[in-house]
Amino acid sequence: MTWSGGPRDPIFQRSHVERPKAPRWRGVWRIFPCLVLLCLIAGVGQAQSSDDAAGVVPQGVVVKTVLSIVPESGSSVSQGGSYESSGLSDALLWKHSFRDAVTAIDMPADGSSVAVGTTGGEVVLLDSTGNVLWTHQSDTPIAGLGITVDGSAIVAGTGNWIVLLDGSGGVLWTMDAGGRVFGADISPEGEYCVAGTAEGDALLTNSQGDLLWKVQSGSAITAVAIDPEGVFVVLGTEDGFIRLLDLWGEVLWEYDVGSTIQSISVSANRSIAAGTRGSMVLLLDSEGRGGAVWSGDCPVTGIHLGADGSRIGAGTDGGYVYLLSDAGTSLWEFGRVGGVGEADCAVTAVSLSSSADYLVAGSDNQNIYYFAFTAKMPPTTILEQDTTAPETTTPPVAILGDMQGDQGTDSIIPGDTTEPVQQEAPGLSPALVLGAIAVTAFFRRIGR
Repeated sequence: MTWSGGPRDPIFQRSHVERPKAPRWRGVWRIFPCLVLLCLIAGVGQAQSSDDAAGVVPQGVVVKTVLSIVPESGSSVSQGGSYESSGLSDALLWKHSFRDAVTAIDMPADGSSVAVGTTGGEVVLLDSTGNVLWTHQSDTPIAGLGITVDGSAIVAGTGNWIVLLDGSGGVLWTMDAGGRVFGADISPEGEYCVAGTAEGDALLTNSQGDLLWKVQSGSAITAVAIDPEGVFVVLGTEDGFIRLLDLWGEVLWEYDVGSTIQSISVSANRSIAAGTRGSMVLLLDSEGRGGAVWSGDCPVTGIHLGADGSRIGAGTDGGYVYLLSDAGTSLWEFGRVGGVGEADCAVTAVSLSSSADYLVAGSDNQNIYYFAFTAKMPPTTILEQDTTAPETTTPPVAILGDMQGDQGTDSIIPGDTTEPVQQEAPGLSPALVLGAIAVTAFFRRIGR
């Protein structure tokens, strides 16, 4: 059928009716949801960026601490010592707290790391900035400890056992000493380990853990040391004797102190320093000649000689740390070491770098303290990063500050000139733009 000019179908007529134009405000409302969506996405991105800036560290990133030397209030270098001419003063670079009392401490010749033993059975290695590199857990308290010159091996006495660890904290070997170990040390290059026991046995092993000899001293051996050349062994006993032995276990000489030897050290020139329960510091030459060079009011619990024997680091049961000359002159002191509730605590161990530029002391207040007597920063030990997924451990975090930083913080780290990394919120990525276009098209479709 054909149409010849009659009335049009109503539907056909409506299709030709001109629609009125939509008000302009309708177009605004169509894009308004898009703007809201974009603002929400940008806000989430900014919030995530703020979280990152607040201290979230990705796995596998090494956080380093930069140190400057600032003298600790209350400590000083005495006038008239060798430091006077150079104009140097001391500085407490940092302290670190442990869960248990510190029983043993040692550092390599250059002060680049610190090995620590505790009553809780931990052997902990820290770098020279106070960051924990690793921890080895044993079942009994650590009674003696020594580290090689390059920090590649650590020997520890724990219970009846001698344990040798590598530079990453792995166990190389263990040996049953046949009695409770009171002291342990390792030669600078790691060729020999020596230990002394409560039963009076002195044991020397090689680097593989083979027993080379065992010597009976007749009294508990309370302190041991190997000279920096790895040629002689020095023993201190409970009945007050200092004995020098060669690598075959032959006694070359002995010196009767008359008081229990609590700590002993030998320098590169084979001078021997000893701290006694009778509150004395003794200094002997390689032939066993010498005597007391310093005395105090409290037992000397820690002793360590510099490489040339001219400086002695000493710690006492009364909570003081001293730097002495070889004549017994007190060049510097620090104390008292306060514990919980400011109660006096004992210094339990002391170690001195070969140049006597750095000194570290441990206490039964669960802290160690790292001092410097030079403006030169100590080198530090950096372990190679493992390619496996790192464990979620939390190392001590250094607190950055200015030159007048809070002296009560665990680390005094002013002068950090490193600019912080700025965290930026994500911009308008192509995905967001495409999403906005899609949302706009959707609302336009609905509005038709």
